[in-house]
This record gives sequence, structure tokens and C-alpha cells, in this order.
Amino acid sequence: MLIQLVERLRCPKAHKETWLVASIDRAEQRDILEGTLGCPECMSEYAIRAGIVYFDDDVARERPCTPSEAEAMRLAAALELTDPRMVAVLYGVWGAHAMIMRGISPVPLLLVNPPEGVTSGDGISIIVSRHSGLARASVDAVAIAAGASDEMVSSLVVALRPGKRLVLPASMPLPPEFTEIARDDDMCVAQLDAQATASAPILPTRRAR
Repeated sequence: MLIQLVERLRCPKAHKETWLVASIDRAEQRDILEGTLGCPECMSEYAIRAGIVYFDDDVARERPCTPSEAEAMRLAAALELTDPRMVAVLYGVWGAHAMIMRGISPVPLLLVNPPEGVTSGDGISIIVSRHSGLARASVDAVAIAAGASDEMVSSLVVALRPGKRLVLPASMPLPPEFTEIARDDDMCVAQLDAQATASAPILPTRRAR
């Protein structure tokens, strides 16, 4: 997990948004490899193991997928990943192409529930969770693969900054305040309206235990 991305994370439990505090046990350069994220609001703690943040330990992930250069280039173009100051989020099987995308784009990638076998490092960070755990209006591009729950979709949509791009399956309804840019049989590319607010409707998160 890139150290500078920790400030974009929030506790996924149902209370006011608050920063998470990182306790680092082992790090290499800019990546936290082992440690803990703590929530000062509800006192929950979340492990970081092998560079992966675990908000939930029991989330089922896809089996390993073969990366595709064509799909990586297609997704990078759809999300306009050109500015190294951006942060892009890839949900689900899109994460299989992350290493190739890092070779063609300077943008740091945050993967949520990528397929098994995908590792963090070299500009790639990973979260395993039922909820993205991202602050509102904190990222610059989001790609959602098929199979995302309503809760996950809502948490990813509100994490997108106004004026930025969203890729979602063609079968998924376009969320409010988005304008469609392009569509084919597999995916839809949309842009969040520049005047949209980060307080768009979102499904309830889980209650703190």
C-alpha cells in the first residue's frame, strides 16, 4: 500500500468519515508491507499484510486471470490515465491488467478485490473489502467490473471526483449525475458532471460491531 494513499482511506463502518492512522511494521521505499490501520472513531483495526489492506478477511476473489495488453490499453485510454498526479481505482477482474497498465501509464493504481495472484508494489496498491473504504471525491478514475455489489458500486461512485471518468459494465445502469461518453457491447464510459457533489446518495454501510 503506497503510503500517500492511506490519507484517501476511511473506515468502512457506519459512522462519520475520519482519517485512518497507520502503524507501520515494515515498509520498502513508499510502500507499507506490514502494519495496521486504526480507526480513531470506532477503534477498529485493519491489517496490512504483504502490502494488502484487509478491511475484510473473508471476501471471495476471482481466480487468477491472464493479463491482456489489449484490455490494459483499452482501459487506460477509456479512463484517460495520463497525469501521474491522478489515482485510479480498478475493481475486480480489471485488476488483472494492473502490471501492464503501469507499463503504459504513470498513474498509481488502487485495486479493490483483484483476482488472486495479483501483488502490490511498483505503484500498485490493493484493498480487500466489501466496501471500497475510500473517502468521498478522493480519486480521479474508477473502473468497475461485473459482479460488484450495490454497496461496493455506491462506495466507488462517491469516491470519484467531479469531472472524472467511470468505466462500468454495459449492463449496469448509469448512476445519477453521470454523462455517457462511449459504449460498446462490454462496457460503458461515463463522466461525472463537473458540478456534482460528493454527497450523492449512497447505500448504508455496515454498522460498527
